[in-house]
Amino acid sequence: MARGEDEGGSLDMLLDTLCNTFGGIILIALLLALSVNKKSVELYEKLVKTDDNESELIREREQLKNSLLDLQDEHVEVIEDLEDDADQMREEIEEIKDNLDDLNSDASAVEELAKREREKVENLREAEKMEEEERLSLEEQVSRLETILEHQELSQELKKKPYRKVSLPQQKDTKKKPLPVIVAHGKMYPLIKFGIGKTMKNEEGLTWNQTADKRFQIKVDPSKGVDPEDDQNLENFLSSVRDAPRKVRQDFFLNLFVFSDSESFGVFNKIRDEAVLRDLDYNWLPISELPLMMKADNVPWKIQ
Repeated sequence: MARGEDEGGSLDMLLDTLCNTFGGIILIALLLALSVNKKSVELYEKLVKTDDNESELIREREQLKNSLLDLQDEHVEVIEDLEDDADQMREEIEEIKDNLDDLNSDASAVEELAKREREKVENLREAEKMEEEERLSLEEQVSRLETILEHQELSQELKKKPYRKVSLPQQKDTKKKPLPVIVAHGKMYPLIKFGIGKTMKNEEGLTWNQTADKRFQIKVDPSKGVDPEDDQNLENFLSSVRDAPRKVRQDFFLNLFVFSDSESFGVFNKIRDEAVLRDLDYNWLPISELPLMMKADNVPWKIQ
């Protein structure tokens, strides 16, 4: 009995073990089924999403393809426009080259023309220079001939006139004071006049200016002065010089400054001759310019 009970308990334990094992297997199978089902759902969802993404990618690819085609079309149009512009620019460049060639040809022609004109100008200048030299030579010849003719005419005139022998004054010492007289423009201009007991500066026909270096500048007025051709005027002047010792107690001699004009020398000759007739001494100095400049030391005695 005991053995049978032992065998029955072992069987129960085996059955329990088998049941437990079978239950575990069923549980594992159920868990695997559930797990596979979940994975299948996830995989299905992934597949659905993949299909959606693929469709989106296809659409994007189509859009990109269309954009690429549009860009290619635009690129072709741009290239065609650029080629047209390049052709036009090449034509313009050729036209500019042609114009430059024409300009170079024109410039060469202008330069050649300018060269010929410069040569003409140089030839004209040379001809003008030669003409000027010839003119000067002719003028010199004419002047020489005129001089010769004038000398011949003067010689003939001198031959017609009687000669007059002129003797120069003899220099001698004197205690007399000089009485300056300017002889110019056919007149005489005494620088002093006699008062009662004194000599005075004569301002009739004369302008006196004193310079910074204490010299006198004496100008004459051609419209005034004493006319020696008037015998009475000359007599009055020479008489006043002769009578000066009684008026101013001083003897004078005539100091004649003779200007180099055409009338002055003839007037000087008359004054000299009349002075000699009256026993008046004289001296004369030729001058080539007016006004007369005199140092203060040479101004007549007691000129006021």
